[in-house]
Amino acid sequence: MGNSDWKDYFDQKAAKHGASVKSSDYFDDASFFMQRDNTLRWLGELEEKTILDAGCGVGAFSEPLTKHNTVYGVDFSAKSLEFAAARGLRTKMDDLTALSFAAATFDVVLCIGVIQLIEDHMSVLKELARVTKPGGTMLIQTLHKGSIQRKLLGLFERSKKFDKMYGMDELQTAFCQCGFEKFEFLKMYHPFTFVTTGSGEKGIGNLFCTSFAIKGRKKID
Repeated sequence: MGNSDWKDYFDQKAAKHGASVKSSDYFDDASFFMQRDNTLRWLGELEEKTILDAGCGVGAFSEPLTKHNTVYGVDFSAKSLEFAAARGLRTKMDDLTALSFAAATFDVVLCIGVIQLIEDHMSVLKELARVTKPGGTMLIQTLHKGSIQRKLLGLFERSKKFDKMYGMDELQTAFCQCGFEKFEFLKMYHPFTFVTTGSGEKGIGNLFCTSFAIKGRKKID
C-alpha cells in the first residue's frame, strides 16, 4: 500500500478502536504491552529528555515517557493524533521523510513498527538521524526478515506489512551510514514473552526472532 492507503487504514482503525492499542497493528494487546514494556526497560530510565515518537499512532507506546520527559508525536493519521495528544504527547501531523523540526532537536528518537510500512526506509532513517542530537539515541523496532515464523505466516497473510522486513545487519549498516555507533539489539520471539539482547544476526536462535529493535548513539563530531 502507498502512504495515502496506510493513512486511510490507520485513520479507520483509530476511528473504530479509539485510544486502544488495537488501533496499532500488533497481534494482540498482550503482544503490544510485552514489546512496549521490554523495549522501554531496555531503553533505560529517561528524565528531562526531549523525545520524538516518529509514527506514534495513538501514542500508547511512548505514553509512559511523558511523565518525566517532553515527548513529541508525529504521524500522518490525524485521527490517531487526537488520541496521542490526550495521552500527553505534543502532536504534529508530519512527513517522516521531511520533518518540520530543526536539526539536532531530540535526545531520543523512537520509530516503532513503522519502517516495514515504508518503501524507502533510508530516507526516513536519514531524516530521523538529522533531528537526533549528537550523542543522542535512535531506536528502531521492526519485523525480522530471518524469522521462520514470519516466513510461514507470509504464506497465509499477504498484506504489505509482512512483505517488508529487515535483517539486523542490514539495519546496522543503515545506522552506520546515518552516523551512528555503539549498537545494541533487543530480540523478541512471538508468541513467547521472553526477550534477549546481543549482537546482530549471529546465532541459530535468531531464526526464531520475530521482531527486533536496534539502538545506536549518534556520533559526536
